[in-house]
Amino acid sequence: MESRIRARKCSARLSDNTGAGAVAGANITRWVRFGIFEVDLLSGELRRDGVKVKLQEQPFQVLATLLERPGDVVTREELQKKLWPADTFVDFDHSINAAIRRLRDALGDSAETPVFVETVARRGYRFIAPLELQQSAIVLPSMEDRRRRESFQVRPRQSSLAKRSTVLSALTIGVLALLLVYYSRSFRGQLQQPVITPALTNIGEKYTPSLSPDGQHLAFSWNGGSGPHFSLYVKVLGTEEPLRLTRQDSIDFDPAWSPDGRYIAFCRISQGESGIYVIPAMGGAERRLRKTLWEERESYEIFWYAGRLAWSPDGNYLAFSDRASRDEPALSMYLMSFESLDARRLTSPFLSAGAEAHESSPEQPAMAFVSLRSRGDVNPEFSPDGKTLAFARVSRGVQAIYTIPIPGGPERHLISGRAFNWGLAWTGDGRNIVFGSAGWLATDASLWKISAHGGQPERLQFGDEGVQPSIRGSKLVYVRQRANLNIWMRRLDASRHAGSPHRLIASTRMESGPQFSPDGSQIAFESTRSGTYEVWMCQSNGTGPIQLTRFNSHTGTPRWSADGRQIAFDSRAAGNADIYALGSEGGPTRRLTSEPSGEVVPNWSGDGRWIYFASDRSGGWEIWKMASSGGSAVQVTHQGGFAAVESSDGRFVYYAKGPTLPGIWRIPTSGGDEEEIVGSLEPGYWGYWALVDDGIYYLDTRAQPAITFFDLKSRRTWRAFDLENPPAREAPGLALSSDKKTILYTQIDGLTSDVILVDNFR
Repeated sequence: MESRIRARKCSARLSDNTGAGAVAGANITRWVRFGIFEVDLLSGELRRDGVKVKLQEQPFQVLATLLERPGDVVTREELQKKLWPADTFVDFDHSINAAIRRLRDALGDSAETPVFVETVARRGYRFIAPLELQQSAIVLPSMEDRRRRESFQVRPRQSSLAKRSTVLSALTIGVLALLLVYYSRSFRGQLQQPVITPALTNIGEKYTPSLSPDGQHLAFSWNGGSGPHFSLYVKVLGTEEPLRLTRQDSIDFDPAWSPDGRYIAFCRISQGESGIYVIPAMGGAERRLRKTLWEERESYEIFWYAGRLAWSPDGNYLAFSDRASRDEPALSMYLMSFESLDARRLTSPFLSAGAEAHESSPEQPAMAFVSLRSRGDVNPEFSPDGKTLAFARVSRGVQAIYTIPIPGGPERHLISGRAFNWGLAWTGDGRNIVFGSAGWLATDASLWKISAHGGQPERLQFGDEGVQPSIRGSKLVYVRQRANLNIWMRRLDASRHAGSPHRLIASTRMESGPQFSPDGSQIAFESTRSGTYEVWMCQSNGTGPIQLTRFNSHTGTPRWSADGRQIAFDSRAAGNADIYALGSEGGPTRRLTSEPSGEVVPNWSGDGRWIYFASDRSGGWEIWKMASSGGSAVQVTHQGGFAAVESSDGRFVYYAKGPTLPGIWRIPTSGGDEEEIVGSLEPGYWGYWALVDDGIYYLDTRAQPAITFFDLKSRRTWRAFDLENPPAREAPGLALSSDKKTILYTQIDGLTSDVILVDNFR
């Protein structure tokens, strides 16, 4: 009984907050809906898809209190006063924590990735999901009530009073009618707001979600919680248990529904079995439609970035991305007849003049400079009318979105950017294209929308950390991916073997790019703990972290000058990447480059006179150098180069070839021919090596990922230690102390992905 009384009081307050209390004679707000949940504030009940969810009184009161002020922080002190009388003696902190935990359990929510209830550190809690409010209809007096009132009026003044009553009644009815229209329109507006709920929260990695034509089923790729293989699953939205469709030791991904919803086409990467397959949507025998030239080594980039398949709305064609031959590095777009299985080529990337010359859009965030092994055309998506195909084109770290008529014809360029395009989806009316934009590992990920005719992109109000959208009608799903990178430490003995691991610099976000100061007392590193990558510094034992830059744009790869007084780094604060420097004690920053090209990964010469860096101003990534005070730059390499380090004697410049090329090379500082030193550094791991006087520590991924030492004199190698967790591609991940006794390395301690559902998407 007490629960219902409190619920009624809360309902009245919520009604006042939404304006419904201003309507005389109207009933108070009763139902509040968010996602698949609804709350009956009068009965004190929580329901999920119409089914009552068991929730104790205190968690319900916490929920009701948060619903009173959606979007506002409700402090723990306020919750304490709401839940307990002033003379109550309990462990309030423990009780509030328990109530919040039970509430989140009932909602299927989590503190780490909240969808409904967000924890505001050291303050309280906030309800963050959009609400739908339903109010009872306005009840006007009945004719019997009006007659009863009239019987109590004095007869001599009946005519005058009756006239006044008639006028007042008419005015009241008119006002109430206007208010009813106003609030009904307001209510309809609330109903049309996007409603965001988690659709998949299973443990493990989930990618390439795809909504069925009726919007009721979701197909997706999942590793089942662990392991290297991914299988296809399908589930009914709003239910928990998915149906597993494929069971091979392979990478199965990118499901595409047939227009009638009976079949699902998908991609498979497996040794000797790679190709396009089809399977009944509710399970059954699979059939390969076409063998492809996708390679097993490409599997890492598939999920992080590129879709390969789409089914036309009329059911007659499959669009797919593949190579013309094993010797051709670029992917092209093809159109395959579902009846004959014959395919014709739609695009020929990089053959047309100017295909790679588009500048990045200043409105789209410029993020990590990443070029994948596979260049060309990916992410095919048919327009709702089936007349146009949208796709993404990858080239040297620049990605663009294009459309092309299905019969064939000229391509239309919509937008370019240095960030990855992580999936495309047409809106239901065919007027816009939604796309995911992110750097490696989906850092700074977000969802954007652009007109199918081009123009300025618009960032969606939801979809932070979102990639790989899929749209059916008014429903949209996307993947929200989060990675946890941390910096680890090991001690090295005289024989170059390492001791036990110790996690040195860690948070729930991303920590990478460490480098010791010359005297070994401090470490500069890059971190997203403030929201986006910035340069930070801490003591050599990992304590006392302080933030050095506040660009609010991808900023990192900090490197100390030889005297320890300055730190060079790169940042995208000006739109494209440039080299900056600041004092190691903080203070103002100096922008050292201002070319329209990208300049990244700086490093100092031993005498402090020069700064080496990578630039694509010549058309591809090469090593350049400039005076540490700034000014014009001189090109050092001419056959590819990315991350450079000068030897301690100043005779050579050592460098990784780049994001798409393997190996560690060197070239004389005085000029001359380049020489390959280590050939087994895989593409993408350009930041996982460190130079010492007599050798190179580097990451070897040919078997179990390990840090290996290469002796420059004997040309021998041996394993220093194995990594506990996977390394992170496209991240500066290795550093040694000046005394060569301590090694720092970055690894992925956690990678999670959820699929999020957005209802009422327009």
